[in-house]
Amino acid sequence: MTLDFRLRGRAMKCASVALLLSLFAQAASAAEFHLKDGTVVIGTIVSLVDGEDLVVDTEYMDEVTIEWDAIVMARGTQIVEVELFSGRRELGTVSFDENGVSVVGDDTLTVDPKDVFQMSEVNETFWEALQVYTDLGMNIVRGNNQVTQVSFGGGIGYDTPDFETQVSATMIINEQTAADDTRRSTLDANYTHKFDGGWQAVGLYQFESDEQQNLDGRSLVGGAIAKRIVNQRRHRVELYSGLAVNSEDFVDAPRTESLEGIIGARYRMRWAVDTDLSLTVLPNLEDTSRVRTQFDGTLSVDLFSDFDFKVVVYDRYDSQPPPGNEKNDTGITLGLSWEY
Repeated sequence: MTLDFRLRGRAMKCASVALLLSLFAQAASAAEFHLKDGTVVIGTIVSLVDGEDLVVDTEYMDEVTIEWDAIVMARGTQIVEVELFSGRRELGTVSFDENGVSVVGDDTLTVDPKDVFQMSEVNETFWEALQVYTDLGMNIVRGNNQVTQVSFGGGIGYDTPDFETQVSATMIINEQTAADDTRRSTLDANYTHKFDGGWQAVGLYQFESDEQQNLDGRSLVGGAIAKRIVNQRRHRVELYSGLAVNSEDFVDAPRTESLEGIIGARYRMRWAVDTDLSLTVLPNLEDTSRVRTQFDGTLSVDLFSDFDFKVVVYDRYDSQPPPGNEKNDTGITLGLSWEY
């Protein structure tokens, strides 16, 4: 009996030591963020967005958002990825004091806090690097022709310090009383490899079908080189160019394949209304008289938490469409988006 109590006592001591070591490890991995008003926030960095808002995961308050300009000192962070407005990227722990922001990795880099564009935690598992969102929209028109437009969309992305990949799909259904119902479907997939200085190598695949345009299917496979030429808190501009193979199949027409160039630009603005615009010009390199363009725009307003209200605009232009088709195919959708 005495031996049994001794064994139990030793087991309890071992368990207590393990618990204390676990608590110590958790405390050691948490950082301290000292603010101008004297508040001290303890937690781990989730992200810094556009050099403005630092998201910190705390033990008792879940995630909190701290204004980047409100921090006067920080220490004890975990290893994070830091990107400067210049496009330079570094991996290491971060400290913040009167000398500036120091990133300690293979080397130590000290910069002005205003030079830091974003930070992100290093995802240790596949699921932590995964991002998923869904969209739902509806437009209703009542008059001589009653039209109900419903749109569904969703996407999934995987982001690492060196590359990111995304896949998104949308479907728009037009139900009409004075005409046949039509559907428009799109699928976009891309892989982006990141380089220093804002350079990127992009591989892309696009599929599009549109019953209203008698388009059974258009597949675009290609690659491009992109360069971020403006990288500010509010504004970002990227230019890209490359080549793609276009395979088209219209109703009552044979499938065609042609080589197209890719010349385009993307613009992003973060303000009260977030704006994302992209314009791609696709000159046909085999038939120089034909040019296609793709324009996509999104206006997004944050409602609460991960819910956004969105206005999505698209326009597809073809200088030589099949007989009976308009040169422009344009649409506007209102909807809600949920990211999780």
